[in-house]
Amino acid sequence: MSKKLCKPFKRDLNFSGLDHIVIGSGVGGLTVATWLAKAGKKVAIFEKHYVPGGFTHSFKRKDGFQWDVGVHYVGNMAKDGSLRGFFDFLTDGKLAWESMGDIYDVANIDGTEYIFKAGKENFRKQFISYFPNEEKAIDKYLELIEKANKRGSAFFFEKVFERWLSNSVGWIFRKRYAKYTQKTTYEVLSEITKNERLIAVLCAQCGNYGLSPQESSFGVHAMVIGHFLEGGYYPVGGADQICEKTLEVFTANGGTIYINADVTKIVTKNKQVQGIQIGEKFISCKSVISNIGVNNTFNSLLSETDRNICNFNLKNVKPASAHICLYLGLNKSSDALNLPKHNFWYYKNQNIDEIFHEATLQNAPKNFAYISFPSAKDPNWDIANPNTSTIQAITIGKMEWFEAYKNTNWMKRSKTYLTLKKEFEEEMLKVLFKFFPQIEGTIIASEVSTPLSTANFTSYKSGEIYGLAHATERFKLPFLRPKTKLKGLYLTGQDITIVGVAGAMLSGLLCATTILKFGSWKIFKEIGRSKK
Repeated sequence: MSKKLCKPFKRDLNFSGLDHIVIGSGVGGLTVATWLAKAGKKVAIFEKHYVPGGFTHSFKRKDGFQWDVGVHYVGNMAKDGSLRGFFDFLTDGKLAWESMGDIYDVANIDGTEYIFKAGKENFRKQFISYFPNEEKAIDKYLELIEKANKRGSAFFFEKVFERWLSNSVGWIFRKRYAKYTQKTTYEVLSEITKNERLIAVLCAQCGNYGLSPQESSFGVHAMVIGHFLEGGYYPVGGADQICEKTLEVFTANGGTIYINADVTKIVTKNKQVQGIQIGEKFISCKSVISNIGVNNTFNSLLSETDRNICNFNLKNVKPASAHICLYLGLNKSSDALNLPKHNFWYYKNQNIDEIFHEATLQNAPKNFAYISFPSAKDPNWDIANPNTSTIQAITIGKMEWFEAYKNTNWMKRSKTYLTLKKEFEEEMLKVLFKFFPQIEGTIIASEVSTPLSTANFTSYKSGEIYGLAHATERFKLPFLRPKTKLKGLYLTGQDITIVGVAGAMLSGLLCATTILKFGSWKIFKEIGRSKK
């Protein structure tokens, strides 16, 4: 377990001589920390949770069941995939990936199923079979995805530019990408087709970035759809293996990770970072890299003066959406129950925006559900957990629904809160039994998490899972880049790029490149050699 690679934080430990401190052990933090450690820097990660990994970690219960909390699939992970070389570098090639097969997603909209097949041409043919009169629109859609993502790659690479270079030529990259980021997904799609059902199906995976078509930036839609276009992959052994294998490499290269280490302040002086504070303990370093989200970083760990120096302002950008999740453990194997590897998206009707906007605690599971089968995706599950399987069912959640319980403690909340969770479970089970009736009578473990659970472990005040909302305004924020205006303070994580494992890893790559500058090219060469 990755927890064995960690050290519990204690005030009397020796923290001297650190080059870099990373706050938070999610993928962005793990990436930049391992990258820097491999470059010979002395790096320490400080994680507030008792388990490392951020949204890549898994949790276990006494009955032996284990569930992921955030990773359900990753794209571009074939041997020649664009991300594979980077993950192989971070894990020294020890992290194996399992393909989800020819079908990675299935959407059910008011009773009609739509299959998402791996491969651009397979995707194209499948959708033309569903919408034979919309061939031109489907071709235009795929063309827009490709063009947007090419501009997006340049947009994100520009984030490593020094400020003078960004000011002089970087505006070109930002302007060219704005054509795609400053329109909503619905606006772009409604320009190429008037078929509302086609638009709904093309947006059926919008839960991957947490906003409905009329609210999301087309830039993020294109990135996420393009990311999965060649199919989905799952880490062998479960999502926590991403953290496990990366930490093995990080610690082997001299890095240290401390758990139960809740950083309370980033200490600065004369516009320069001095170190961090954990309670009364001050720990000095040359630079601090925050991986806990820009909202948490600037509003919780920095002074108002420091926020103003960095031009931090989130007035026009909201937090991303929250969720409620039902975790199930079953007493039969995935094969015995014929559980699929692919994910299942359910919508009561094609009005996705209405479903998202008018969601209540009572109607959310009735109208929308994302269902994942982690045990079916992982070839190692049956070896370690014979004759059992797991399911996760997610729907929209809002912190305001649980406002009355915000000041109560995790696992010690009131009976009325537990009753709300039980009522949600019952409604979600109705959806599951409708589409997967074979699981009735096999459930032997269940648990429900709400936005309060997310807030408890991440400090995201709204219980959001995707950081800042991926709306058009997000792509205009000038401070969403690795290097800040405070000397020695850097940012990483999904806020700097986009949602998901791939987005967070990219942010870590950009942050490491910003710090190492030309020294990072040696590592890029190593990655290039490993892909051959």
